[in-house]
Amino acid sequence: MEHSESFFRGVYGTRINYSVWKPDRDPVGILVISHGLGEHAERYAHVAEEFTRLGLVVYAPDHRGHGRSGGRRLGLRTWRDYTADLHTMFAIARRHHTGVPAVLLGHSMGGTIALTYALDHPEGLSAVILSAPAIQLATGTPKLIVALGKTLGRYLPFVPVEKISADDVSRDPVVVEQYKNDPLVHHSFVPAGLARHLVLTMEALPLRLSRLRVPLLVLHGSEDKLTAVAGSRSVPDLISETDCTLHVYSGLYHELFNEPEKKQVLDDVIEWLEPRLSKAQTPS
Repeated sequence: MEHSESFFRGVYGTRINYSVWKPDRDPVGILVISHGLGEHAERYAHVAEEFTRLGLVVYAPDHRGHGRSGGRRLGLRTWRDYTADLHTMFAIARRHHTGVPAVLLGHSMGGTIALTYALDHPEGLSAVILSAPAIQLATGTPKLIVALGKTLGRYLPFVPVEKISADDVSRDPVVVEQYKNDPLVHHSFVPAGLARHLVLTMEALPLRLSRLRVPLLVLHGSEDKLTAVAGSRSVPDLISETDCTLHVYSGLYHELFNEPEKKQVLDDVIEWLEPRLSKAQTPS
């Protein structure tokens, strides 16, 4: 496996850094990873390594305002800035690797980005994999709080509103400690503007998902405290005409690829993906 880093200029000229992991043979496909809120692409190095063994070349950008990329930390003008950057990432990957299918993997907020991208650009994708996607608000969230939060995010976008607890990321204490000490992870509060964009996008998804026509794998931990497992459970019914598989892992937390059972999770993903890759048509 060969690892490298580079960058491109995204919307508004923002520098978007990305990592690439190449297999030791000619790639049979492209995988783009869309990481979660407040983290960065290099946290998926071990995931990328597994997929390179399958013959995939893996591209993983740091979202704008995240990791090594430019932009105000967790600042966002519009949600489409995220999907536009992903589109550029796919274009770069396809320029270097023509005639192979493309797959998109998104985690948490990155799963929400991945879903909206797949709805906007289904023609270029052969499969989508979602890990603990943010699809709906936690059960019991008061409507008044949601409404106030959206208003605050519109007029005071950089007011801090929420903070991710490292202890909720994984049951593995080593992962939690690494997360706490990672200088590229955003350890402060999430700004109201980004929270607003995420909530608005989640609210629109149920009406849009019925139009999804890309094979979809959804993964979630039953004890996830950061994104609602109920959202993932709702997906198969919302896209009943699409090839959709749901795995809910009993007892697991938010970052399935960083749980003690990560090997089983990755094995399940690869078992699902292999036959769909073999059937995939070459993207146009």
